[in-house]
Order: sequence, then C-alpha cells, then structure tokens
Amino acid sequence: SRLRHQGGAVLSPRRLRPRTSERSMASHDPERDTDEESEDDGEAPEWTPPPVNCMRQRASVSAEAFGEWNKRGDFVAPVYPKSDEQIAELMNTLRNSFLFHSLEPKDLQVVTMAMKGPHVLEPGHRIINEGDSGDHLYVVTDGAMDCAKVLGEPAVEIVVKTCVKGDLFGELALLYNCPRAASVICRDLSVLWELDRGSFTNIVMESVQRKRATCGEVLRRGPLFA
Repeated sequence: SRLRHQGGAVLSPRRLRPRTSERSMASHDPERDTDEESEDDGEAPEWTPPPVNCMRQRASVSAEAFGEWNKRGDFVAPVYPKSDEQIAELMNTLRNSFLFHSLEPKDLQVVTMAMKGPHVLEPGHRIINEGDSGDHLYVVTDGAMDCAKVLGEPAVEIVVKTCVKGDLFGELALLYNCPRAASVICRDLSVLWELDRGSFTNIVMESVQRKRATCGEVLRRGPLFA
C-alpha cells in the first residue's frame, strides 16, 4: 500500500534488501560443501611414469654393427682385372670422395681392384629406382646420369641432380641401410663402375674403425688423457 506523507505527497514503500549475513546464509549449500570436503579428503591421483621406450637414448645410425652377436667373418675382397689407366682413374676419383679420401693407399688399392666394370649404359637406361633396396654404389667415369625424385601433387618425377664424370651415387643405401633416395637414369652414353656392399663394409668401414682405434690408443698414452 502507498503511504501518504504529511505534505500530501504519495510515497511508495522501498523494498528492503536482505543484509549481507542473510544473503550468505541463503547462498549456502550444505550438499555442495559436503562434495567439496569429500573431494579434498580423497587421495591425490598417482603419477604414472612414462614408458621405458620414451626414456631410451636415440640410437646412432650406421651401416652395419659387429660384435659378439654378429661376428665379422673372414672376407676376401674380389679382384676384377683393369688396365693401368683405369686403375689410376678410379683411384684418383675415389681419393677425391669424402668416403674414401681417408683410406690408406693399400686400402684404396684394394677398393679400386674390387670395383666391377666398366658398365656401358645407353641413354634412358634406369639403373636405380627410388624406394628400392640397394647393395651397390657407382662411380661415373664418363657420360651423365640424372637423379630424379617423385615430387609435388600430382606426383611428377623431377631431376634434382646430374652426376657427371668423377661423381659417385648410391652410397646412402650402403651407409644407412635405407631405400634408394632417388631414381637414376642415364642421360648420355655413360660408363660406370660399381662397388658391392660387402666390399664397402669390410674394406672401408673396417679401415675407418682401425684408424679410430689407433687414434684412441695414441690419446690414452698421452699424460693429459691417461
């Protein structure tokens, strides 16, 4: 009901707001408090360690490992006859390659004699297909070889490199035991020599390991590293 003031004006009664204590009591929910207390009283979730595989260190990449479980057998390097000019040309080419430049002269001679050839290829001949497994590396002594990869969408075979006289290709498959990274097609009439995986592993890799062991022995004899 409206109230009339002494001056005659009509006043509307104000709605009284509940006091702070009353609002807090109204919003209080016993069930909610009980749930929160039960959550606090519960045990914390246990921490689960990551799988063991995640804690392992990344293994290194190498051509082939030998040890007690994989003993290196007796190896006799193959010998393919060559003229003196062919031997000199191949040795000069191998000496300029990062794979063979650290070999001792006698080891370089063994690798040279183990190379099979010469292989004369006609233009258009595909000697390597991308994705295939490979057991040989090749040395170009004449001609030109196109290295092509399938790229883009739609997939198109694109030449990414051309190997000419003095170049090597196919070494990645021997170094890392991986599929062929690209296809290799003969562009011009070309002459190649090939080295098989067994010869590469037993001559080149063994020579590198022998030199590493020698350097390690020299360092151990020094007073600084003793």
